[in-house]
Amino acid sequence: MVICREHNGAFVMVKQHDHGRLAGELAERFRSQQVPEPAQRGEVLRAVANHDRGWIDLDETPFWNDAEGAPYTFIDFPVVPKLTFYHKGLDEIEADTPYGALLCSLHFDRLIEVSGEDSPELTRYREREEQRRARIRRDLEQTDPIGESELYYDCRLLQFCDDLSLYMALNEPGSPKSEEHPWWKDGFSGSEDFGFTDGRRITAEWQGVNKLLLDPFPFTEAVSVTLVLRRVPKAEVEAKGIARAYSDTPEMKYRIVVSGGRNTNNQP
Repeated sequence: MVICREHNGAFVMVKQHDHGRLAGELAERFRSQQVPEPAQRGEVLRAVANHDRGWIDLDETPFWNDAEGAPYTFIDFPVVPKLTFYHKGLDEIEADTPYGALLCSLHFDRLIEVSGEDSPELTRYREREEQRRARIRRDLEQTDPIGESELYYDCRLLQFCDDLSLYMALNEPGSPKSEEHPWWKDGFSGSEDFGFTDGRRITAEWQGVNKLLLDPFPFTEAVSVTLVLRRVPKAEVEAKGIARAYSDTPEMKYRIVVSGGRNTNNQP
C-alpha cells in the first residue's frame, strides 16, 4: 500500500514503486568505494529500484482503514495480503535477477524482524523465503559464488537507499529537525557500517523545501531527485470516497537536492 502521512488537511500519498525507483536513483550515485562489485552492480541497482514492485497494481486504488480514519499504508495493511504482495514482487524480481531477489528477500525479512510482528502466516512466509534464499544461493554457487562481505554491504546499500527515500516521503520537505519522523531521530540505522562514516550514522536535515543535507555525505556529488506524490484533500475524501478522491488528485513533483551537511564536503 501507499506511503501516507497527513499535512494541512490532506493525505500526502506516495506510491511504493515510485519510492522504490527514487531509491534506485540514489543507489546509482553512491560513493564509488561502496558500490557493488562490477559484475553484479546492474543486478543490485535493479533490485533497489524494484524492491517494492509487488505493490504496483495495488497502489492504483488506495483502501480505506475505518479503524484509523485514514487510507491503509504499508505500515498497517493487513498481514496476509501484505505477504502475498511481498511474495509476488519477489517472484518478479527473481525472474530478472536472482541475486537481486536474494537481497530483497533478506531486506523484507529484516523489516519483519524489526517490526516484532508474529503470526502463523508470517512464520509460513519466512519459511518459504528461507527456502527461496537457499535455492538461489545453491544456484549461484555453481556459477558465481557469493562473497559474504559483498552481500552484507549490498544489503546495507538497499537498506540505506530505501530509508532515505522513505525519509523524503514521510517528512514534509522543509520541516524542522524537531518534527522529524521518529524512525530517523538517531540517524539511518546501518549506515554506520559504511567505511567512509568512521562508525557514525548518517543524519539528515532539511534546509528549505528543496534541499536536504546529509552528514556524513554518502554520494559522489550533490544529487538532484524528484519525489512524486499526491496531496489528497480530506474534504475530497469525505465527499467522494478515497478511491475517487485519489484518482481525481493530480500528481505533484518535488525536486530535492541532496548535498553535504554543514561540516562535510560534497566530494568523497
